[in-house]
Amino acid sequence: MNRSTTTRRALQPVGILAGAVGGLVGLFIISIVSNLLMLTGPLFMMQVYDRVLASRSVPTLVALTILVCALFGFYAFLEAMRSRMAIRFANVTNQIIGEKLFAASVQMKLVSGVPANADPVRDGDALRQFMSGPGPMALLDLPWLPIYLGLVFVFHPMLGWLATGGGVVITLLMIVNEITARRPSQDTNDAQVARQRQTEDARLNAETIIAMGMLCDIKARWAIKTRAMLDAQRAGGDLSAFFSSATRGFRFLLQSAVLAMGAYLVIRNELSGGLMFASSIIASRALSPVEQIVAQWRGFIGARQAYQRIRRVLHGTDDQTRHTHLPLPKASLAVTQMATAPAGSKNPILQGINFDLQAGDALGVIGLSGSGKSSLARALVGVWPSVLGDIRLDGAMLAHFDPSQIGTIIGYLPQRVELFGGTVAENIARFQQDAESATVIRAAKAANVHDIINQLPNGYDTCVGEQGDLLSAGQRQRIGLARALFGDPFLIVLDEPNSNLDAEGDAALTDAIRLSRDRGAIVIVIAHRPSAVVAVDKLLLLKAGRQAAFGIKSDVQQQITQQGSSSNVRTIKATA
Repeated sequence: MNRSTTTRRALQPVGILAGAVGGLVGLFIISIVSNLLMLTGPLFMMQVYDRVLASRSVPTLVALTILVCALFGFYAFLEAMRSRMAIRFANVTNQIIGEKLFAASVQMKLVSGVPANADPVRDGDALRQFMSGPGPMALLDLPWLPIYLGLVFVFHPMLGWLATGGGVVITLLMIVNEITARRPSQDTNDAQVARQRQTEDARLNAETIIAMGMLCDIKARWAIKTRAMLDAQRAGGDLSAFFSSATRGFRFLLQSAVLAMGAYLVIRNELSGGLMFASSIIASRALSPVEQIVAQWRGFIGARQAYQRIRRVLHGTDDQTRHTHLPLPKASLAVTQMATAPAGSKNPILQGINFDLQAGDALGVIGLSGSGKSSLARALVGVWPSVLGDIRLDGAMLAHFDPSQIGTIIGYLPQRVELFGGTVAENIARFQQDAESATVIRAAKAANVHDIINQLPNGYDTCVGEQGDLLSAGQRQRIGLARALFGDPFLIVLDEPNSNLDAEGDAALTDAIRLSRDRGAIVIVIAHRPSAVVAVDKLLLLKAGRQAAFGIKSDVQQQITQQGSSSNVRTIKATA
């Protein structure tokens, strides 16, 4: 059985629970004992009315009272244990699928056409919170409904039929609640996600918002989303409150109706006073789980919708772990008739790409804006899939390497450099927990950023802030370059690596490319500025998503000049 199959089985309801089957069995057993102890009150009342009052025996009353105190104390202990076990059971379930949900959440950002409300981590939290709440406890108590009703039937058939009729009415209310609450619950979820996304967008773009006086307008848009969310919550809450109140009121009415029927039967000498009160309490207790389920129905629907989204997301995410680890590439990169598009899209943005590079080669990728340069970079590092053709390292497809090897194989500097909350050293080391300081410093020196880091307040231990906002754009780009060089990867892809660099930074970038080539790495540089391709020996020209030229840098430059290419490309030739 492969790991992908194992992952899919783990997503089935039984599969998710299998990892905590011991806790589930424990919850079930405790629920049985707890529901048996719920009969303590009715049985005590029966004994008081039918035995103690009839015999006027104080010792019997004292003995029964002590026994009831002990039983209810034990019941309280079991209920506390049941709640604690439910929380731990939910946490175990989260441990089983939590990391998969986080990985899927990250990967979904690269998939075209993913719904805006898709957030596996939030769905996992919703499922965990529901499982640790009162809803599942009500489900565990629900099977006792026919047992309690059967006990009422034993007391007297008329009482049993009355209680059963009440149960049917409450069940119908629950069904109507399910039908009417499904849509409002989904609307509430969508509205909450839309508001949260707008909040996150505003925080990420706070600098632009404040600098350009956009705060009032953005705040107004946020207020509209908030009103939509509150309206959806109000609609769902009103509906839930109506059915919850109707169910609770009907249960109280049924308890009184059973009591009235019992009184009638006592008058006719068909029932004792103790059984009359016991029947009323047991009938009410029988329907209590249904009332709780109705009260928690929004939680039930939310958890069910979250679970369905989790299944869809994780069923579309294969476990890419490889049992066989290929040797790390050291010799070549071959791209053959490659076409690429974002994951989930069938229309290639870039196609017809063919080139071969050997260890120590450096390729500059040039072309006008929109020609597909960044798309090529994403395809080369595996961010976008190849819809046609192959990308092979030493003859092996990139997808055939285990994910744990990718960090050793590839160094990537995206066009938009994003650092993570943490220290400079942690960002350079890609947050590897066992990264050695010497390796981090070597990468920083390779990027010629070591001296710059030493000038920061705490050196390598300086916190960069959220998304690196405590650093300048040039510092972020230089640190991003050091991160790409960390671990001496074989394939280094740099997308406009000098867009925020000064002359000193350009010289440092050129030195870093040459050092990488000297140690046998393949370097690919996406270029807009001519200084970025000074240290490359080959050029690839892209036009409108297709390969227009590839070869030795001087040959391609000559070909571009003869064809009368754009001024941007001619400038690259003249400066290189």
